Amino acid sequence: MLDLYNMENYRKRLEEYKIEDEKDTYIFRVNKRYVISSSIFFIMLLFVALYSLYKGLVGIETLTLFKIILISALIIYVSVSAWILFSYKIIIKNNFILSGKTQINMSEIKIATVKVDRVGGKRFDRCLEIITKDKRKIKYRLNIGKDLLFLKIIQNKIGNKLSVEVIK
Repeated sequence: MLDLYNMENYRKRLEEYKIEDEKDTYIFRVNKRYVISSSIFFIMLLFVALYSLYKGLVGIETLTLFKIILISALIIYVSVSAWILFSYKIIIKNNFILSGKTQINMSEIKIATVKVDRVGGKRFDRCLEIITKDKRKIKYRLNIGKDLLFLKIIQNKIGNKLSVEVIK
């Protein structure tokens, strides 16, 4: 099982990790565990929406304007969320970290910290928090496949500016 708060063990695994073959470009996507758990949620929501729509079209229930709006909102929410989930990627190319519209030059990184932090509501997860020389603060959630490779590449580029925050 994933021990989220054992950052000492995570730091040791990062130190021991070796990059086998260096490339110019690396692409990191969401890890399979996260995709599966999110997909189950989206499939359930989609099933509820489509079943309600089916019952309305067959005539078992009446379709009111409110139900149509809710069904449409659920279908749009599931479609957009699935698109975001499956299109998410972080690219490391040469000396840059690219994610969506965010572009970080690794030579401009002042501090990078791996820590357990709040990612939404009451939920906590491992994150990489980057602070650049121009005071920008970017947080990447480490729910990506090959997160140790991602961190090791960054560590090789920025050296001792990368630290792992151990919770005591």
